[in-house]
Amino acid sequence: FETMSRARGRAAAVAPTRARARRRARKGGRRATRVARARADDDDDDDDGRMREDELRAAIDEAREILAEAARMANEQARAELARTFDAGDGRGAAFECVRVEEFLKGKGARTLDAERAARELYIGDAYFQDVEKLMVQFDRLERALGGVPGMNVGALVGRCTEVATCDIARATANLLTLRGAFKVGKISVMVMDCPKLLMCDDLEDRIRRTQACITRIWASESDEDTIYAISEEPNLLFTLCDLPIFAEDISVDISELPMSVQEALVFATRRFKA
Repeated sequence: FETMSRARGRAAAVAPTRARARRRARKGGRRATRVARARADDDDDDDDGRMREDELRAAIDEAREILAEAARMANEQARAELARTFDAGDGRGAAFECVRVEEFLKGKGARTLDAERAARELYIGDAYFQDVEKLMVQFDRLERALGGVPGMNVGALVGRCTEVATCDIARATANLLTLRGAFKVGKISVMVMDCPKLLMCDDLEDRIRRTQACITRIWASESDEDTIYAISEEPNLLFTLCDLPIFAEDISVDISELPMSVQEALVFATRRFKA
């Protein structure tokens, strides 16, 4: 009996503890439910406040346009203020325009030193292109005429030779067609960069023919393909070789009789079939 009494006492003591635990669990469950609901409500509010992906993309595009326009307006205002500062009739205005031409040429692909030199040469040689806006128009024409040649960089070309900026575009286009007919298309841009006069001479076909003849006067065994290859490697030979007085006489010519600079160019140009 004593053992049974002690067991009943322990059970009576444990019962309130279990009841309290159940009440706490129920309270905790209700509290967790309220927190979850509150979080869900907050998430719904956030979803309502955010833009959809397509709306976000459109907003970003609009923001970019606004920033670009703001930057353009700021640049124009700054340029106008600088122009007013330098427009003092003492040459500083011309210096400002030269700097603008330099920056334009560098933006078109000219190297920094070439752009600086070309800007000075354009200022000294042709007053028309002291205005960068007029130069931009001419560049647009040149790029339309020359841009179809693989690898052609008009900005770098003008940086190398400012005469290209003022050349006869119809003549340049015709000469490009002549070059396409005689040489591999992949070589033309390199040839023009090495020798910009190719675009401006008015007797290109005749020069090609006479230079080929000069090479065969030196090495009679060379074929037309060999001589065309040599000219493509050293296009300046069109202006240094065939005009030499020695070729005016109907005699064979030894390479040692040529000026040293022409000898070096000719040896380099013919290295493929002289190896």
